[in-house]
Amino acid sequence: MEKSYYLTFGYPKEDKAELGKIISDKLGIHLKIMSRGTLGYRFGTIAETLSIIENYSEEDDWWHEETFQNYPVLVRVSFTQGKNVDRKQRAGKVREILKSVDDLVEIRFEVVES
Repeated sequence: MEKSYYLTFGYPKEDKAELGKIISDKLGIHLKIMSRGTLGYRFGTIAETLSIIENYSEEDDWWHEETFQNYPVLVRVSFTQGKNVDRKQRAGKVREILKSVDDLVEIRFEVVES
């Protein structure tokens, strides 16, 4: 059975660029500006995706994490490729690094079996 890992963190400040710089420095990656001002990282050695997004979508008029409206910015990370043991190890490493970022709060850690 394959396992995929998903992390979601909330950030109480609205400055995605500032948070992006902090995360980039801590993980040794380069985040790119994606659609709708999202900062992202795709298909690298750290994770399959890492996105810094606004929690509230004005265009769609909905919250990604409605229960956590006090966090205007979210960080979402996915680990879906490679062997289960590698996914688990990468997820654990990134999770611990993100937990060390000031004001960044873990909202969810999911393990999905398929």
